[in-house]
Amino acid sequence: MKRIFVISLVLVSASVWAQSTPFTSLPFTVENNHIYFYCKVNETDSIKFLFDTGANGSVINKQSLKKLNLNINGKSLNQGSNGVNEVESSSGNKIKIGNILKKDISFTIISFETDKFDGVFGTDLMKGHIIEIDYHNLKLNFFIKNDNSINYTEFTKLKLYSSDIYPSYIKSTIIIKGKKYKGLFGLDTGADNVLTIASPFAKKNDFINKATKIGSSRFLGSNGVEYEMPIVLFPEVEFAKKHLYRIPAALSNVTEGIDATDKLAGFFGNAFLNKFNIILDYDNGNIYFRLNNNLYKEYYE
Repeated sequence: MKRIFVISLVLVSASVWAQSTPFTSLPFTVENNHIYFYCKVNETDSIKFLFDTGANGSVINKQSLKKLNLNINGKSLNQGSNGVNEVESSSGNKIKIGNILKKDISFTIISFETDKFDGVFGTDLMKGHIIEIDYHNLKLNFFIKNDNSINYTEFTKLKLYSSDIYPSYIKSTIIIKGKKYKGLFGLDTGADNVLTIASPFAKKNDFINKATKIGSSRFLGSNGVEYEMPIVLFPEVEFAKKHLYRIPAALSNVTEGIDATDKLAGFFGNAFLNKFNIILDYDNGNIYFRLNNNLYKEYYE
């Protein structure tokens, strides 16, 4: 989706704060609103992963199988944004994340039709540590579980929900002409867009007529199916006790897949989430947000 949007800006504090020493810290790059970093899988080093809070399992890109030589020994179901399909899987693997070694790891095998990355780092691999996405220093910081020395100064703490419905979601609110539309919203660092509204929530609240339509866009789900959605502009969104304005959102109209769920209101993509430094604590069900300098960047450059 290549579209430039303008948002209202909120001034934030730029104070420097001290942080405890992480158990391991890995640099990441941001490419097209995606977070990428490198791990070692089995005996192969420098495997490029997409950091994805919207994936409950981890994935190896089918285009990268030759360099990894994985043992394909099973099948699993892949639930994409607009449907479900059966894919191959590999179990009994090891992954080295900086100083962290995880064993007996299962990977789903999905073809992403690109060789720009090798796999998806899902929430199954995020559990067991507290993880900070530090956009100031472009680092993923992994802290020991229940580390009491972490400095949460200026962070807003929220309840982080995780279930079979979706691995990462919080409460948030859309505001149109003073009326509040509250719901549970997924957090998807693996998506490069701003906000997608699930089709039942969009239809129930008639957002196509209540919000200003500014265009449409085509999306490709992980199941390989492409579809088109209208894009509207929400005047205000309350997120992590902050108010952000003029938020572009895609209104889903699919009937299958996670975008068709009636359990969640929608999904914030990384074009929105990257405006916050985020600390993830899946084991205790907490998440922390702190506005960063990306707030001043346009959603799509």
